[in-house]
Amino acid sequence: MLPSAALIGGLVVAALVAAGATAIAVVAGPMDAPKDRGLHHRATATGGGVAILLGVSIGVIGLSLRHQLPASPSLAAALALAALMGVLGAVDDIRDLGPRLKLATQVVLAVAYAALFARVEALSTPFGSLWLGPVIGVAGSALWIVVVTNAVNFMDGANGLSPGTLILTLGGLGVSAALGGSPGVAMLALLGAAAGLGFLPWNLPAGRIFQGDAGALFSSALFAALVLVAAGRSGEGAVSLWFGPLALLVLLTDVFITLLARARRRAPLLSAHRDHLFQRWLGVGGRTHGGLSVRIWGMTLGLTIAAISLQFVPVACRSVIFGLCLVLSVVGWHHLDRQTRQAATRPNG
Repeated sequence: MLPSAALIGGLVVAALVAAGATAIAVVAGPMDAPKDRGLHHRATATGGGVAILLGVSIGVIGLSLRHQLPASPSLAAALALAALMGVLGAVDDIRDLGPRLKLATQVVLAVAYAALFARVEALSTPFGSLWLGPVIGVAGSALWIVVVTNAVNFMDGANGLSPGTLILTLGGLGVSAALGGSPGVAMLALLGAAAGLGFLPWNLPAGRIFQGDAGALFSSALFAALVLVAAGRSGEGAVSLWFGPLALLVLLTDVFITLLARARRRAPLLSAHRDHLFQRWLGVGGRTHGGLSVRIWGMTLGLTIAAISLQFVPVACRSVIFGLCLVLSVVGWHHLDRQTRQAATRPNG
């Protein structure tokens, strides 16, 4: 691991660069017009995601100039994958690429990364390790990257919600990787969290700028790719593969339940909509972006702490812990959904 002072300096640099670049983007960056599916009613600067990308990149460059960083093709590829996803998102922020083209590009990038650099070929269960092999391993790892990037992007509709969630999960991954003896993963994850912190005050509470698809795709792809690097082929390397879905369970639960509901209604799955629970929750009078984000952050923090704790339990128990948390998450979602529907039907609600 890098000396603590050097790492702290790198994190400060990443945060300051992201904050400075965000300030410039607020004044000179592209603008996002209000959309029917959106929760904002005025044109707002976008491009905060480019600032996050710059913060991480400058942080890595600054550390590499003063210290010998852990050399790993998979780590370099993880940062490259995230950067390419971020560029894809930035292009989409400026010129709508369409959901099919964007999804196809994500799939190509994810498959290439999983095939060439990092994938999981086994899955721990209560009954031992389930061998997947390289073909299923590539497909499953690529699917993990695509699911995470799109889930985070789908949930990026309220100020602070997705950026704050990724700050927590990347920070938790950094802690878990450091405990597990993977300093390279820890460094990149913590830099991602620090850059997100530099951006966040511009997004919440004032909502002066969005991270856009650039930020959502960059940060989520970085998280997904680093989970694969840390988990290794066995799925239980420096960090358990179960860390990833457990830490992001709040977002993943809402996305999957919403998509299942739309599939039952035979509604288009790739078209924009306002069916997510967080969107409907905000539609109830008197509820704010800050109140929503703080609630999501609190739940994500608890799940991230649980994900870090996987380091200290037997491997056979890790999938069980995820399963129990999944059940609680689904039950909690339905409870909040019922409350939200009732509140929406009350007079002046």
